[in-house]
Amino acid sequence: MNALYSAALSASTTKPLVDFSLPWLEIADIAIKLGLATVLAALLGWERGRSDKPAGIRTMILISIGAATFALLGTRVIDQSMASDAQSVIRADPTRVLAYIISGVGFLGAGAILHSKKSVKGLTTAASIWVVAAIGAACGLGEYAVGLMIFAIAFVSLWIPWVYYEITDAEPDIGSG
Repeated sequence: MNALYSAALSASTTKPLVDFSLPWLEIADIAIKLGLATVLAALLGWERGRSDKPAGIRTMILISIGAATFALLGTRVIDQSMASDAQSVIRADPTRVLAYIISGVGFLGAGAILHSKKSVKGLTTAASIWVVAAIGAACGLGEYAVGLMIFAIAFVSLWIPWVYYEITDAEPDIGSG
């Protein structure tokens, strides 16, 4: 391990290029954040896939862990810069990361919406993509209660029509999908 650690040192500085010293609790924290984002997104993606919608499990997982990773990295950058020099003024706005997640995922959601003549399809899938990104961002920031509540509300709202039509044997009119 020492040889690998020494090989990672830069020639111009004593600071390693790769940090092998992450504490196990920090690694576990990262794993929990990304793991919860993955599980919640997979469940919403499963529902979308069951409904024969284009954004299924894999798409939702990738969007969620991407948002979680960007949120996690945004907080880590600020934490690291504060730890390196307590006297420095941080000119970073952690909410910028969230704003960029919202706009970037909004662009993905717009691609899921199809408009033809008098019908619009894909609005629910686009909204699901956006919500999955919010779940991922909440998990990435360690806001587990927020992520779980968002998931619960989204999952119930997607499943209520299906349960109703299963019970009543009525013809499903799920909306714009």
